[in-house]
Amino acid sequence: MTFSQSTKLEILKILRHLRGCCATSFLTAVLKSIGSLTLGYKSFGFVVESENHEMLTFCKHLAEANLGISAEIESSNLNVKGEAVYSCEFLGNIGEKLGLVYRDEEGTMQINNRLEEILPTKDCCKRAFMQGLFVASGSVVIPLGSNDLAESETRGKYHLELRLANTQLAKAIQQTFAEWSFHTLERKNRTILYLKESEKIADFLVYLGATSASLKLENVIIGRSIRNTANRQSNCISANIDKAIQASEKQLIAIATLRQKGLFDSLSDQLKEIALLREEFPEAGLEELANRLGISKSGANHRLTRLIQLSQQD
Repeated sequence: MTFSQSTKLEILKILRHLRGCCATSFLTAVLKSIGSLTLGYKSFGFVVESENHEMLTFCKHLAEANLGISAEIESSNLNVKGEAVYSCEFLGNIGEKLGLVYRDEEGTMQINNRLEEILPTKDCCKRAFMQGLFVASGSVVIPLGSNDLAESETRGKYHLELRLANTQLAKAIQQTFAEWSFHTLERKNRTILYLKESEKIADFLVYLGATSASLKLENVIIGRSIRNTANRQSNCISANIDKAIQASEKQLIAIATLRQKGLFDSLSDQLKEIALLREEFPEAGLEELANRLGISKSGANHRLTRLIQLSQQD
């Protein structure tokens, strides 16, 4: 089971007692995002197709318990991945009860395109609507490996999206849920609302009620942060070691040059002292040399720099 599938299943489990206006908001999101209209005698019906049998069963239960509308779920066909696809047909005027269709003055059934009448305004209903939207048309991908802290084999990115065929609906949802600052893109005749910031995705999963999924994501974020910090520290240590080795080599060359020029014996006692110490401990860092001489690091650095300067004089 993918992370996206387990997240949707978690959301459905916490919504098992959904009732009233929140139940209708959930159904509205599902039907408006992935539902298809069917034309009956003087009426419109709705059919929803999905690989998510649990979601269709849940919608069937909501329609029966809250709207008195029955529904039938049948196996439809296979998708391009060879996975089973199911269809749920609602056997009643669910479109009218949810405000998705209406009768005009002449009694003719019309599709309601006034999105301000369809999208919820109450906080509880907005949450239920977004839960339905994500379960029906959303997906979330995080870089999981063999365990929660492991790096993904594909080094994937954090990505959550909602796929909508209706561009106007996508824009209206983006405005209604402006606090999430969804990004948008067009892909295969669909408008995609998406989040790519890991922390924002974690907060959004909490909003949807997928606490376990959010905790798993937080583990991945923390694990990556620990690894990145360790890598930076390791790189810094390696860089410092390289610099120390290069400095030591430069100092040893300077001391050898002074000996070759016959200038070593004329050095001050302080310079001779640190020169001999450097020759004895070529891999020692500046701090170690300073400690052995009982002087400061700046003092040791000054003496070594002076040796280099003297070696370069004609």
